[in-house]
Amino acid sequence: MISLTAEQKTIEGIFGSPNETYVIPMYQRPYSWGFDQLYELYKDLMGAYNEDEPYFLGNIILARSKDFSNDGKSSVVDGQQRIITIWTLIKVLSLYLPDINSLQRALYVVPWSGKDQLPKIESKIFENNDDDAIDAIFKYDKEKIESRYKAVATSDGINERKCESKVEYALLYFYQQFVSLKDDNFDLAGFAQFLMRRVTMLPIVQSADGQEDAENKALTIFETINNRGMDLEDADIFKARLYDSAYTKEQREEFIAMWVDFKTDCDELKQSVDDIFRYYSHIIRGRQRITSNEKRLREFFSNEPFSPLKNLNYKEVLEDLNKILSILKYMNKERGDSDEVGIWLQIINAYTNQYPTYALIVYLYYNNVDTDDEKQKFISFLKSLIRYCFYMGSTTSVKFNIYNMIKVIANKGEIDANYTDVAPDYFSHLGRLQNAFALLAYYLDSKEAIPTRFTVDKIVNLRDEDLLGEDWSGHDLGEICNKIGNLVVTDLPKRYNSVLEKYDYYRHSKSEYVKNVFSSPTFSYESWKDRNSHLQKVLAKFFNKPENNVEND
Repeated sequence: MISLTAEQKTIEGIFGSPNETYVIPMYQRPYSWGFDQLYELYKDLMGAYNEDEPYFLGNIILARSKDFSNDGKSSVVDGQQRIITIWTLIKVLSLYLPDINSLQRALYVVPWSGKDQLPKIESKIFENNDDDAIDAIFKYDKEKIESRYKAVATSDGINERKCESKVEYALLYFYQQFVSLKDDNFDLAGFAQFLMRRVTMLPIVQSADGQEDAENKALTIFETINNRGMDLEDADIFKARLYDSAYTKEQREEFIAMWVDFKTDCDELKQSVDDIFRYYSHIIRGRQRITSNEKRLREFFSNEPFSPLKNLNYKEVLEDLNKILSILKYMNKERGDSDEVGIWLQIINAYTNQYPTYALIVYLYYNNVDTDDEKQKFISFLKSLIRYCFYMGSTTSVKFNIYNMIKVIANKGEIDANYTDVAPDYFSHLGRLQNAFALLAYYLDSKEAIPTRFTVDKIVNLRDEDLLGEDWSGHDLGEICNKIGNLVVTDLPKRYNSVLEKYDYYRHSKSEYVKNVFSSPTFSYESWKDRNSHLQKVLAKFFNKPENNVEND
């Protein structure tokens, strides 16, 4: 049984329950508000107070299990940054105004037994010290906050680098504002009453039989009402699920260390954790012979019966994820090398979407490339992938055959060579893949390694129209500019040289192939026409079955 309630409440109403704890789930991001966000909130609150107008702070989304009446715990699915920030503001006011009971009660919960008071907010995020920071400032008295303020305050504000946490920075930011206001005889008690009784939020509470079920449904609500899209990554949810699979204290400490190392490697590769899970999903889809459209990551990993989050422990999952990272490192390294594998990886990397990458990662997950024979098989696969994707053009519809490739790879089948039957004039219109075709033509024709830092230059441009000879008249220069015969892969920096300057400029290239683009300082229409025809034939030979090819002239 589930239920959903939404009732606008004052800050006093939100923080006033003596036994309700706001729990920040471990999948949430750490507290991160800095000067800009704190300044905007403070400015808005003061503006509303000075104009004697109520102020609405926004929605928060909470999840509660059926045991809420016993444990008093509400998981904050959305709104943790505002909840923590307002709580620090209340803490500052409580130190200035110790006799106002509403402020004091808003800071803590009363446990069922014992005399110790606990902070109103509990953070389960394990990647930083938010919970320790909340507990620390909960215990601050006037003397402590004053000493900390003196240690970090400057003429320009609070020195965030000297603060012990982001939470302390928020606390001391508000403290500094009230230091100056107090000197101006500001009615601090009046502002406190305004904050507690005229500032409101809308808690949307999702209840369900179990806490996990309640949180999943609350996350769905968050996605629905947040039309800007979720800030929360799916991987944050998966991290929490994996953490839950570590049962002992030692296992959880091990998992935290492994996860932090994994996240650091992702950052170094400039890959989000969600990206790695996306690749992981294709490895699993291939194994399960799934070729239908992808499901959303969270739905796939949370609901599918074959999900590794349901069938593997955290060590096994992280081994798989780290294997994917090692594949990405290998691909990055190879693309920087001049051997044949690196060249074909450079060419497929020029494709315009990620679907070929999914197939590459699945291939390397299930196959070694250590021996010469294994490398040759990988090269054959790369050529097959390029033939298929480039022939299809720049389109997401390539995904359907790539899903089928992934299924075949994962189940040790043979990948078709993907030869086609095309005439040279098929390559008259390159579309969005013109740079990719330029790389392919460069390698096929020159047999030279593609420069690590390359540019795709156009021999003639529309701005050259008045510089070209009479032989160019009557031809559509706009169409010619984007044909394969006009594209040159060079190792030279991009410059906006005229066609008259390029003969000398190309002489600076280390590639004889680039130097020979111009046979003379003047680039004639016949030179372009011959080059274009030749490169179209070169491309056609790559795509056609060997027995259908005619020798290039």
